[in-house]
Order: sequence, then C-alpha cells, then structure tokens
Amino acid sequence: MQLSHSADGIPTASRSGGDRGTVIATRDQSVRAGLEMYEAGGNAVDASVCAALVAGVVEPVETSLAGSGFLLLHHPDHGPHSIEFGPLAPLAAHADMFEMEHNNDSSNVLGLAPVVGNANVIGPLASGVPRTLLGLLTAHQRWGKLPRKAILAPAIQAARAGFPADAWFIVHALQLIDPLRENPVTRETFLDERGLPLGCDSAAAYGRSVDSARPVQQSRLASTLETVADQPLSTLTEGDVATSLLQSSEELGMLLSREDLARSAPGMVRPLHLSFHRHDVWTPSAPGGGITELQALSIWQRLYPEGASAVPREEKLTRLDEVLRLAFADRYHWLGDPHKVPVPAEALLSEGYTRHAAQRLGSQESMPVLAPPGVPPWIHFAGHPVTDPWTFDPMGRKAPQWRPKTASTPSSGTTHVSAIDPEGWMVSITHTSAHHFGSGLMCPRTGLLFDSAMAWFNASPGAANSISSGARPVANMGPALVTRGGQSTAALGASGGRRIISAVTQLIISLVEDGMDPAEALALPRIDSSGPTTVVHQMDAKHCAAAHRTVVPQSANAHELDFARANIAAADAEGRCSSAIDGRSYDY
Repeated sequence: MQLSHSADGIPTASRSGGDRGTVIATRDQSVRAGLEMYEAGGNAVDASVCAALVAGVVEPVETSLAGSGFLLLHHPDHGPHSIEFGPLAPLAAHADMFEMEHNNDSSNVLGLAPVVGNANVIGPLASGVPRTLLGLLTAHQRWGKLPRKAILAPAIQAARAGFPADAWFIVHALQLIDPLRENPVTRETFLDERGLPLGCDSAAAYGRSVDSARPVQQSRLASTLETVADQPLSTLTEGDVATSLLQSSEELGMLLSREDLARSAPGMVRPLHLSFHRHDVWTPSAPGGGITELQALSIWQRLYPEGASAVPREEKLTRLDEVLRLAFADRYHWLGDPHKVPVPAEALLSEGYTRHAAQRLGSQESMPVLAPPGVPPWIHFAGHPVTDPWTFDPMGRKAPQWRPKTASTPSSGTTHVSAIDPEGWMVSITHTSAHHFGSGLMCPRTGLLFDSAMAWFNASPGAANSISSGARPVANMGPALVTRGGQSTAALGASGGRRIISAVTQLIISLVEDGMDPAEALALPRIDSSGPTTVVHQMDAKHCAAAHRTVVPQSANAHELDFARANIAAADAEGRCSSAIDGRSYDY
C-alpha cells in the first residue's frame, strides 16, 4: 500500500488491481487476498468477499465472521442488490432483559451503554445471531465466479499462520483485558502466558515497543472454515458448525437457539434508492445507516438543487452540520425494526418531508439541532422528537409515542471493503462484531468470536429501537453504491460506529457534486455531527466557527477514532478502476 499526502497534509492510500479490477480494505492482508482473486480470474464479487473473509480473521478488534453486516452489489446487466445479514436479536431476547443504570454519566464518557455490568456489550447476553459468514458466502455462491474453496483459502491461511499483533490490536486488547482474560478461549487466542496481549511487552502499553514475533493464530477458526469450504452452507444453520455453536451457546449461558440459526440466512432485496444530481445512490434497506445517509443527501439536494461546489466552505459546513444533526435527531427517535414497530421510512425520504426540512434549515431562524448540555443526543432525542415526519406518511399513519427513560450508547467497531472491476461488477461490504472483540466470548469448538449485536439496540424499553424477540436493531453500518445511467460508478463505506454516516454522506457529495476521484474525496477534511459536539479537523477549523465544535489536531492520536475510516473503489467513464483509503486507516 502506497501513501501520499493531499495539499492539506492529510494522507491517503490507494491500491489498484490493474486491468482486472481494484479492491480496497483496511488491512493490506485483506487487499492482497482480494487481488489474488482477480489474478485467478475472479470478479469484484470474488475479490471483495475474499477480502471481507480475511478481514473477519485478522481484525478481531473490529469484526468477526460470527457477526453481522451488509453487502451491496451492482452490475449493469443485473442491477443493484442488497444482501442483508444485519444484526438480529435471538428469539429469547426481550425488552427488559438488561437492568439500566440511570444517570450513569461515566458510561457515556467511555462510550459504553448505561447497563448494569455492561451486559449488553460484554458477556453471554450481548450476542446476536451469527450471520456474517453465511451472508458473505451466500452472495458469493450466487454472483461469484471462483470456487468457494478458492475464496476461503486466504482466510484459512491467515487463521493458521496468524497475523502480527500490531499497536492497534495491543491497545484495544489492553482496554478489554479483563473480559479477554475471563474467557479461556479468548485468553488462549489473544493473550500470552502472562495474560497480556500477544506482542506486548512491559513497554508496549506506552507505545515504545511492540514485539510481534508470535503471531495471533486461530487454528480452531481455520478448521471451521475448512469445514465450510467442503460442506454445503447448511452446515452453518443445521449441520456440524451449527451444532457446535449451539453446544457452546448453552454452556456459556447465551440465548442462541436452533430456531435462531434457521432464520440467519441473508435477505436479498432491492436496496434503498435516491436520485442525487443525475446519479443514483443505493444503500441497504434494513435498519442501519443507509436511510440516514439518504435522508441527509435528500435534504442537502433540496437546499442546493444545482450543487454546492461554488458555495463558500464556511456556509457549506454550517449547512451540512445542520442537515446531519436533523437527520441524526430523526434517527435517534424514529428508527427501529419496521417488522416490529411503525417506522416512517418512506416519509423521511419523501419529497414533502425533505422539502419541509430544507425550508426549515434554510430559514433565518435556522440553528443546529442540539441536545441540552451534558446530555448525549442519542439519549435526549430518543424521547424527544424534533420533527413529525408522520405528516408525510403515504399510508396516513399517526406518530407513535416513544418515551424511553434513557438510551444506551451506539456501538462502535466495524470493517469495510469496496471493489469494482472493468466488467461492471461493483461491491460494497460492511461487517462488524458491534464492539471491539465482540462480546469477549469465543466458541471453543469453532473459534468463532461471538459478537455484541445487542449493543445496537436501545437497552431501555419504550423506544422505537428497544429490544424485542427476534428484532433487527438500528445499526450504524452504511455501505453505499453510486451509479449513473445504470453504470457502476463508485462503491464506498467506512468503519467507525455512528461516525460512518457523516463520512459516507460527505464522500458522496464530494464524488457526485464536486466530481472528485476517490483519493481527492478522502483527502478532504470532514466533520462529524453525530455526537454532542461537531468534530472538525484542524484543517477546517477556520471554516467552522460553531460554539459547539471540537477541533481535532492534525497530529491526533492514531488510536482515537475522531472520524470514520472510509474507503472508495470507483470507475471512470472509460471504465478505468481506482481505489483509495482514508489515510487515517492504513496499517500501523
């Protein structure tokens, strides 16, 4: 991976697959595996799924093959498809399963949910239904060209040979050292004989020394992937792997049941769509970041119907902050699983509502939507709506009353892969374990790391996104595709929890309105409007004078996640493929 620097001093990185296509991911090991699939005659589906499988092995800090995610793909002859294996609660889950710690300010500061014992994030009750491995392989089975054994081989090799324990791994393992020590399998896999992260000596915690002589090896996981390569995919839902998962679930006190695995197959649906400045933007239809990204883009387009390229940067950032804050307020209050509760999805994207929102934001009285001082927006807006999109509901439904006593904090983690090839195949994959090292529990039989899907829900009853049996929580994942005239243009997405949505929205504006290529779009400083303050990069501080801002210095700590880590794969009008990754994302 080669790094270059923009005029503003922000590094970007790119990787090209030559004439066959391109694939981009957080880790170079994932990228190299994807490029090998092109060399073997595969398409962008093969390359992206292979890279995503490797990511599920070498990024336990961010994700797991027993987690959840979304895969978007497009081909001019096949159109867009959304393969949805998003987070899913076990059927035994219910709204009162966690005891809340009301007024627990410290948990919000740490980015953890105000739940007694943090039980919705760490431990046996935190995990949802494992879906990522089945979701990725189902998509590959339908649209890939290479045999399953070929695309699984790099992930199997990565699990057996291991990956180096770098600073990112060590820092996060130290932060979660207690749960990693408590589970015998995570202790054996990720820690040394002293109970410290692999690669960590006495000075590593202070960033002075990293000894990566012993790689992080996962032999159980390698054996499981070999089984999956040789057997039908039903092994994950009712066969040998499924039986192993269920036995471990019972022993660990988890909620996973045979019925849960039977319903774990991905949905294959038409993605959500927005016409945006003579382009088409596509995102997953399931509860996630996509609907909020499209809502923000739709309002933005109402404000600037001819685009905002000529708008002064200060005005542009002010308006963008307002648009994103309104979209997040709606998200925190109204979104949930439409299979379980009324959700105004059509209304939020309707012409009437987005025009109404744009008029409000464009008025002289306009101001950012802010929660009271000291109260995170996901807690305040969970019980306090700022708009009534139900006025624009096409079915004439009335607004439900959501009044939770509090709310739990949106989770973090996640990885993203983008790919595109000259044949027109384009893929965007985001998958996650919902928390660093998932729930801190690993299946002793399969080596699969159980996720923290329950952290995506509001753990407090009475909200649109509260827990219910078998429900889909509102995830932050927001992969996107951009097409024009039916042709594949760009695949993009990010990792970084709730910050994903602000990043993807701004990148689409840069790609479509400003005509930037992937490296240019990723080099531009961004803002994030999902939290209590607007986070602004130092390079843009002079353009954003809002009193509620937080400025991130150019030399910010690499282990702090102030902005989402994004990547883009794109093709120009002549079909030439290129890709780039945010310089804040490259391997340490």
